[in-house]
Amino acid sequence: MLTDADFDLLTALDLIPKDADRAGMLAAQALDDADLLATAAWEQPHARGGLQGAAAALAKSAYCASALTLVSLLAARDLDERIRLLDVAVRAGAGALGPALDAEAGKLGASPRGLAYLEARQHLASAVSVKGEREAGFAHWREVLRLDPADPAKCRFDFADALIDDGKLDEAAGVLAQAETGPARGEYARALLAFAAKAPDADAKLNAALKANGFVPAYLVGDRKAPKTSPLEVPPGGREEAAVIAVNAARAWARIDGALAWLRAAKGKAR
Repeated sequence: MLTDADFDLLTALDLIPKDADRAGMLAAQALDDADLLATAAWEQPHARGGLQGAAAALAKSAYCASALTLVSLLAARDLDERIRLLDVAVRAGAGALGPALDAEAGKLGASPRGLAYLEARQHLASAVSVKGEREAGFAHWREVLRLDPADPAKCRFDFADALIDDGKLDEAAGVLAQAETGPARGEYARALLAFAAKAPDADAKLNAALKANGFVPAYLVGDRKAPKTSPLEVPPGGREEAAVIAVNAARAWARIDGALAWLRAAKGKAR
């Protein structure tokens, strides 16, 4: 449930009106209205429209985790503010779910509201991990996967990269073993783990990664600079996806001795 401090923060950030009916924001109709507005906000092509839509959703219910997550990604002034907003989003999502949070454990992402909670928590995991609070991030990721092992929030790749960077290679391999094959994010992580283990199929795994997105090596080895901000929607196979992969996986690749040299040697095979 949201605390008075949470409501005060949202009011101070002009995300909810000062005279908001805090108790009424947990009413079923208020939650449903907020969820619809938040879905539309995520579909807006520009940040301004997304923020306006998120604010409209939060005016209906501050318990809309999806809207709070969007605000954290589009409007947070720094990492600390993003973490504060995501922390509120997780509590809001838990409050909106109520008993369903425990009752639907194992398949929580099957409902839109459950998925919104998982996505808020996985973004929080990434944010606290970037800040250096790795164990806290790992705990959030593990809980997301416990609540829905099918991983509809798509957190496995972020989790695996962070585990590799922390030297937890066995756990990273276990996380990736349950992830779908094909997406470039996973293929590069699998290639890196194979290289670290001196596996005989390391080159084959790297070739599979290059086929999934051949633009990645240029960003990872530093020949291209990744943009400061990432788009919310990233089509597969292109430069935008490559930049996002590099931002998330750069530290993991730099940590494994010889990995970047190996990648640079294979760079000529990239598109």
